Amino acid sequence: MAKRSSSSMEVLLGLLAIEPMSGYDLGQTIRGSVGHFWNESYGQIYPNLKRLAAGGLATARTERQKGKPDRNIYSITKKGRERLAAWLAVAPQPEIPRNELLLKLFFGVQASPEISIQHVERMVESERASLREFARIEHEEISKNQQYPDAPYWKMVARFGQIELEAHLRWAEETLAELHKIERKQRRKAGIQKENEHGDK
Repeated sequence: MAKRSSSSMEVLLGLLAIEPMSGYDLGQTIRGSVGHFWNESYGQIYPNLKRLAAGGLATARTERQKGKPDRNIYSITKKGRERLAAWLAVAPQPEIPRNELLLKLFFGVQASPEISIQHVERMVESERASLREFARIEHEEISKNQQYPDAPYWKMVARFGQIELEAHLRWAEETLAELHKIERKQRRKAGIQKENEHGDK
């Protein structure tokens, strides 16, 4: 059984299996593809590329550029493909999600409903923007790269993101309705208390 790892090097191997790239190219590709659900910084990419080359999992060739610094182009090796295949065969590791919005909502009774409403509304704006981006990726980036055998798999991943975001927005709609109901209830209660206080004077 393949050893479980942080997956950082396997991400690079997977991208190099598509086509040879430089460290900069990998960073840009990650940002526009797997970066929506798996982040790798340049501070991780370059050291891992050196490890891949040192381990015989990738090779590097220097590409001369006129008027620009030379750059190293990395390609996956047979050994690298074997490592990638072994990693793909291992069941994904379960992850504990961290969601600060849900955490704050869990303790929401300690704050005013207005605050929770603002948090959820900001989330809705962000999720709608992400949903538009996923739609753009599916229609522009994936559709224009149908020559790659990976394209149907890219579409599956993009569709997961779309469906997940749509579910988030449905949840937000229900949550905002409930929060507004709590807000109205609290305002009525505060109004009654104010009337009582005024009547006692």
